[in-house]
Formats: sequence, C-alpha cells, structure tokens
Amino acid sequence: MPRKSSNKREVTQALPEPERANDAIIERCRNEIEGWQKKLARKFLVPWLKRKYRLAELGEGFHWQRGKSLVIAPGSKVGRFAYLGGGFEAHGPVVVGDLCMVAAGCKIVGADHDYNRVGDPTRLAFPEAGRPVTTLGLDVWLGQRVTLIEGITIGRGAVIGSGSMVTKDVEPYAIMAGVPARFIKWRFEPEEIAAHEAAIMQRTGA
Repeated sequence: MPRKSSNKREVTQALPEPERANDAIIERCRNEIEGWQKKLARKFLVPWLKRKYRLAELGEGFHWQRGKSLVIAPGSKVGRFAYLGGGFEAHGPVVVGDLCMVAAGCKIVGADHDYNRVGDPTRLAFPEAGRPVTTLGLDVWLGQRVTLIEGITIGRGAVIGSGSMVTKDVEPYAIMAGVPARFIKWRFEPEEIAAHEAAIMQRTGA
C-alpha cells in the first residue's frame, strides 16, 4: 500500500505552479486515456489521495501504480494527467508538471544531511534550511529507476534514460542517460520544439 513520507519537515515555502498543458491537450487526455470507468474512479480517488498525502495540488487524471509504495513530501504539487510509478520517493518538496511520466523505482534523494559542519557527525547534521524544491517540467519522461538529486530542475519535454543518475539541471527537450547522466541528443529540432510547444503548452499572459 502507498505510505506517507517519513520526512518530518513540512514544506513551508511557496512552491511554483506546475507547467501546464493547454485545454485542447487536456481534453484529448480525457478522451484518449480516461474512459468513463477510470474517470469515475479517479473522481473520488484523486481528492482522497490529495488529502492522504497532504499535497498542495493533485491534478485531474493523476495515475499511480496501485498497490505499490509511494512517498511524496507534504505540500508538493502534481499536475494533470501525470503518472507516478511504483516505488516513487520524494522526501523533499517536488513540483510535477502536467503530462509527466515517472516510471517505477524513481527516487529524488539527498539534501537530508550536511557533511561539512565541524564538530557534527554527518549522522547528526540535519540541514537547518528547508529542503530544496525539485521541479519536473511539462511532458517530462523519467525511465525506470532514475535517481535525481534534490533541488534540480528537469526542463519541459526532457527524457531521462532508465537507470540514470541526474546530478544537475537538465535543459528542455534534452535526452539524457548514464551515471552521472550525460547529454545524448535533443528530442526535437528547434523548429519542431516551437511547433510542439504551440500544440501542447498553455499560453500565459495577454
């Protein structure tokens, strides 16, 4: 069964909003992913999960691997039609954009002990500041067993290969893999990125 985060430090900082897909893409998700049975089940389950994990946001169409463990810090935000696979762990705050896919076994780790405080053993050197926010942009895909270091940003549209360890921010639409993760190639050409974003992103401003 899913279990709550063991992290005792509540999220106190104001987290950014998840990156949003536009209305047309969300409507496609409703029609192509949900089906009436899933839609009915999630209508009741999503609000229950939001309360259970004390999340600031849990978007429409959220999907997780039932019967598997799930750890997510209270106060985190998860966008619409996002998927979190079994074994996901984020003890620090996380913001997950719309349409993200996070495969089984992914973990966000670190920032839970200091190692450079004279006179304090690492075991007792708990951070005095709040834990940093980890951000997954719109349309990010993490393969199985990816590990992220707390506080980094995975840019929109990025793809991270299975088994990778990501130690620093990832550019939008980069494909990364390895330990530590290294750049492999761009997901799209520049003109394709513009067309993709025009098709799926929510427009902001006037």
